[in-house]
Amino acid sequence: MSKNIQISLLMVATLGVMSGITVVSSLPLMSQTFSDIPNIEFLSKLMLTIPSIIIALFAPFAGHIVDKWGRLKPLYIGIFLFILGGSSGFYLQDFYAILVGRAILGFAVALIMTSSTALIGDYFDEEARHKFMSQQGLAVALGGIVFITSGGLLAQIHWSYPFAIYFIPLLFLPLLLTSLYEPEKHKHSDDPELEPTLLPVYLTAFFVMVLFYMLPTQLPYLIVNTLGGKPQTIGFVIATAMTFNAITAMQYAKIKARLSYMQIYSATFLLFGIGLFFISQASSIGHLFFATTPIGIAFGLLLVNTNAWFLSKVPPSKRGKASGLLTSSFFLGQFSSPLLFEPIVTSYGIQGLFLIISVVSVLTSGLLFMKSK
Repeated sequence: MSKNIQISLLMVATLGVMSGITVVSSLPLMSQTFSDIPNIEFLSKLMLTIPSIIIALFAPFAGHIVDKWGRLKPLYIGIFLFILGGSSGFYLQDFYAILVGRAILGFAVALIMTSSTALIGDYFDEEARHKFMSQQGLAVALGGIVFITSGGLLAQIHWSYPFAIYFIPLLFLPLLLTSLYEPEKHKHSDDPELEPTLLPVYLTAFFVMVLFYMLPTQLPYLIVNTLGGKPQTIGFVIATAMTFNAITAMQYAKIKARLSYMQIYSATFLLFGIGLFFISQASSIGHLFFATTPIGIAFGLLLVNTNAWFLSKVPPSKRGKASGLLTSSFFLGQFSSPLLFEPIVTSYGIQGLFLIISVVSVLTSGLLFMKSK
C-alpha cells in the first residue's frame, strides 16, 4: 500500500477528533458571552454533542450510501460540509445559528468516518490493518494534541477563533484527490448472523464514548469553575492525556499480538478507573496532570481496539452499512454522555461524578477479565 494512501487516510482520521475537542476551550467563554440565554452552561455543552446526535442518527444511512455510491464521493462531500459547518462559529454571532452549523458538521462527520472506515477495510488485510490502526491511533492522538492546544490558545484571544481550525482540511484535499482510489465493489452476501455478531461491538463503542466524553464535557468546568484554571489550561490538560494516548496507540499492533481484544479492554478500563479516581480527589491543576497518565494510556488503546475488533468481524460487502452503525454507536455515546451524567453532576458535583464512574470502570474491568479467561 502506497505511503500517500496511508498518509491520506491518517489525515482523514484526524477529522473525527477535530470535530469535537477543537472548541472545548471555548465552552466556558461562550457561557459568559451568551449568559442572557437560560441554561447556557448546559446548552454550551451541546456545541460538542449536537454533531454527535446528528452523526448517530445519520450514520446508518451514510453506511447505505457508501455501499451504494462507493467510498470516495461520500468522503469528499463530507469534507466540504465539514469545512462549511465546522467553521460557522468563526463568522456567525448568533448562538443558535452556530448550533445549526454544528448540526451540518454532524452530517459531514457521518459521511467521512463511515467511508474512511470502509476504505481501511478495503485497502488492508488483517495483519496490515493492525499496524495501520497503530498509526491511525497515533495520528488521531497527535491531531487531538494539536487541535486542543491550538483551540485553547486561540480561545484566549476570542471564543470564536478556534472555529477557524475547521478550514484546515482544505490543505488535505490535493493529496486525497491524487492518492485515494475507489476500491472494486464487493459481491453482496446475505449474512443473517452479522447483526447479532456485531452487537457487542456496537454496545462497547457506545459505552467507551460515554466515558471518553466525560473529559471534554465535564473537565473544562472543573478546571475553570472549581480549580481556578484558565481556558488554555483545559487544552494543556487534555493534550497531556492525548500525548500518552499517542505513545500507547503506537504500540497497539505489538500489544494485540500478545493479548486478546477482551484482555486489552480489561486493562484499559482498569487504567481509566484509576485516572478518574485521581481526578475525583484533585485539589489543584497539578493533580489533574498526574491523572492524565493512566487515562491517556487507556484511551490510546480503547478506540483503536474497538475499530480493529469491528473490522475483524465484518465481511467486505457489508462494510459500509456496518461502519455506519459503528459510527452511530460511537457518536450516540458522545451525545448521551452529558445527558446521562447531568443528574449525577447536579447531585454530587463533577468530582463526585468522576468518583462514581471510576468505580464503574474498575468493576467493568473485573467482569471483562473474568470473561477473557
